[in-house]
Amino acid sequence: MVQITESSYKDFFENAHIPMFLIDNNLIIEANKAMLDIFKIKSKNEIYKVHPSQLSPKYQPDGQKSKDKADKILDKCLEEGFAVFEWLHKDLHDNLFLVEITLKTLIINNKQMLFTSFRNIEKEKEFEKSLQEQNQNLKTKNKYFSEINKILDADHQWEQLIDKIFLLEEFRKALDESSIVSKTDEKGIITYVNDNFCNISGYTREELIGKSHNIIRHPNTKKEFFKTLWYKISNKEIFKGVLENRKKNGDSYFVDTTIVPILNKKNEIVEFIGIRNDLTSVFEKDKVIYEQFTDDLTSLPNRQRLLADIKKLVKPKIALINIDRFKDINDSYGFEVGDKILKEVTLRLKKYKSTNLKVYRLAGDVFAFLAFGNFTEEELLSTCDKFIHNAGAQKFRIDEYEFDISYTVGIAGHGEKILTQAEVSLQWAKQVHKDIVVFDENMPIYKELRENIILTKQIKNAIENDNILIYGQKIISNKNDDSKYEVLMRLKLEDGTIVSPFKFLNHAKKARLYPLMTQLVIKKACNYFKDKDTQFSINLMMEDIKDRKTIDFLIKTLKETNTAEKIILEIVESEGIERFDEVGEFIKEVHKLGCKVAIDDFGTGYSNFEYIIKLKVDILKIDGSLIKNIHVNDNLKLTVSTIVNFAKVLNIETVAEFIHNKEVDEIVKSLNIDYSQGFYYHEPELLD
Repeated sequence: MVQITESSYKDFFENAHIPMFLIDNNLIIEANKAMLDIFKIKSKNEIYKVHPSQLSPKYQPDGQKSKDKADKILDKCLEEGFAVFEWLHKDLHDNLFLVEITLKTLIINNKQMLFTSFRNIEKEKEFEKSLQEQNQNLKTKNKYFSEINKILDADHQWEQLIDKIFLLEEFRKALDESSIVSKTDEKGIITYVNDNFCNISGYTREELIGKSHNIIRHPNTKKEFFKTLWYKISNKEIFKGVLENRKKNGDSYFVDTTIVPILNKKNEIVEFIGIRNDLTSVFEKDKVIYEQFTDDLTSLPNRQRLLADIKKLVKPKIALINIDRFKDINDSYGFEVGDKILKEVTLRLKKYKSTNLKVYRLAGDVFAFLAFGNFTEEELLSTCDKFIHNAGAQKFRIDEYEFDISYTVGIAGHGEKILTQAEVSLQWAKQVHKDIVVFDENMPIYKELRENIILTKQIKNAIENDNILIYGQKIISNKNDDSKYEVLMRLKLEDGTIVSPFKFLNHAKKARLYPLMTQLVIKKACNYFKDKDTQFSINLMMEDIKDRKTIDFLIKTLKETNTAEKIILEIVESEGIERFDEVGEFIKEVHKLGCKVAIDDFGTGYSNFEYIIKLKVDILKIDGSLIKNIHVNDNLKLTVSTIVNFAKVLNIETVAEFIHNKEVDEIVKSLNIDYSQGFYYHEPELLD
């Protein structure tokens, strides 16, 4: 008796021509080379701890979900020790194939496992189907002969035969009306076409009779397909399938086709009849769906497909791969060269595609790996590291140009919002100049994102619950007892906290909530002061002046409340205020209504005496940064004095902001500034 060693068993398992693998706890833990080959898989690592259903379509032919059915079979085999069954598998390229699987329990290292082998039974099934069809044909013929004999033996036999022939003619008419029908001789030359055939193809009957079906053959349908079709019907088999044909004008149309060989009593083919149904609308719908989920340039799945796959795949992990400085390439070499680089990057990324790693193009220069199942975050990190540091992925030769491409990667693998997390990781990687960043909740950029989300919600709640408040701060005359108010925006949180614009204004602009907030302040301020004999001012940013909707709302409200001659519109000095035409037209428009216009925060970085002359404003509010330390800084005092003298020459009123103590107040008065504003005189109060 020959002794077989453990290594011999391993060698037999590895090199057997029959696909074999081991299953532990319903997951594949070992496979031989034949199994990898049939599934088009490169290495064992790709299928380690993969569930068999991941190598299968979603549903089996009987309608059951592959995962549910597989779990039932595996559990039953563990109980009974043995199982043989048919199963529909698919390879890495999504090709389906039918196999007969044999499962047997084994004890390895004191643990019960399942030894699995299978054989492809596609050809057996085709042969079995052929035999069934032939038997059915014989049964049908015998039935026809039996019926004819009954008719001929009975009374009024000829009348009944004529009735049957008439009924058969009615069936033919019904078929002609509902389907696309053609007939050919035994050599495939067209002998008959119905009206539906002519209508859909665009050819006349005269153009089709005497020709082969090559006249409507679409180049997308390969010659090998027609060889297979002809071989099948020549062997007296019925062909069924979907064909893409071409109309006379070159357009495509799709038909569900059945071609039946017609046999004489000697069982010889005398002609073929083709019956077709138009599926073009279905294929066009599928095409639209495909285009919705596919990137035009690279034919990779797009962002929409990625979002759908994240929801349906188990344990998804994402890596976003961004080509560094790709815009520079487009700007310097043109979009044609840029597109060629994107296509080449696609080919290089697809080399990493596996059973549980997919490749996508999201937009522009951003690609993605989506790993799932038992593909770990560490493996994804390693894969990305190999790709971006591979010399082959960095060197490009496009036409006569050479490029060294680098990449930045953001990875995320936990939680419900992994795409957002991966985007945050990618953004942070760029900020800190790292090749790869794996998502971490403690990243400053993520904390900021969460704070912004909370702040956006707080602003929306304040708008919905009428918690955008107006506060007023008095502006005191240095000449007499006159005073007026500056209206200030405040936000009231759900807990009652009052927040100043410093904390929320920039974010409100980014969230596109700012215009609505401005309109709320305009409405509340005008309604509050419409019955009071007091001037009041509201602040307008350059964004407000450029927003025609906001300006129209302002003018409408001023007219409705009759407050145009009471209001001072404070334009906050900022970048863009030097656009004389835009701002100047606004000032002319509101001056006609009787409004006054002030430049707020004058003296900051954008100050320019020339544009003040051109804009013809009524008031200059000197910025608090020049006022608050004027009592300890002679240079500030000189600067403010220059502004005041300039304003006096142009007959423009002046207001000093940030009066916070007696010393500052006395210097401001000594400089002959018309009005003062600050906590020294009055703290902002709610105008209710």
